[in-house]
Amino acid sequence: MLHSDVLIQGHHNLVMDPPVIEPGSPVILTLHGLGTNGEDLAPLCEELHLPGCRFVLPDAPLHLPGYPDLAYAWYDFQTYNRNEYVQSRDYLFKIMDRFSNDPNLRPAPGKEKAHKPIIVMGFSQGGVMSLEAGLNYKGKIAAIVSMSGYMPDPWATLTKAQVPLDTPILLVHGTGDDVVPVEGSRKAVKALEEVGYKPLLKEFSMGHQITEVSLKAVRDFLLPLTQAK
Repeated sequence: MLHSDVLIQGHHNLVMDPPVIEPGSPVILTLHGLGTNGEDLAPLCEELHLPGCRFVLPDAPLHLPGYPDLAYAWYDFQTYNRNEYVQSRDYLFKIMDRFSNDPNLRPAPGKEKAHKPIIVMGFSQGGVMSLEAGLNYKGKIAAIVSMSGYMPDPWATLTKAQVPLDTPILLVHGTGDDVVPVEGSRKAVKALEEVGYKPLLKEFSMGHQITEVSLKAVRDFLLPLTQAK
């Protein structure tokens, strides 16, 4: 894949493009976990083998004290400040706006005025933000994937959710996760179901990680949704 870097509000966004971007295929916004950066999940994007799709991997906007350079966070996990979630979410909205309406990409025939749909996918803190940003984005969301995530304040996330109730949502979690216990995804599923969404939860015998098996589940979920129509 071809790599480039785009600055948005002073933060780096790694962009990974296939040789040919299929008209109508979604942009896959891929969100890293605590203490890393966008490049951390680049190998995962390669391994998904989703032909024709552009991946955008932003660096989170916060740098927490005590972490090395190029190690970022979407929020301070020790304070769980809702304002940080909102600031990071709004930053992600700007990224989504930018890449859903890229004048350099050819739209699908007959849809010249249509914006490209967005898939939001993340791991750990990135999984938290994939739910927060994906559910509340006013543009077209094709799917949401949260790996080893949770929903810190379901009411705040869901009370003004924007995406339709039939939006495909996948949550993946390890039953042996001692960093973010699997109960986090189970509670998120329950909250989503209570307001009418139909999320799919896949649990695997693993810790706080992405394995070949769990990644295959993500690919199987996304592949039909990434085929240009």
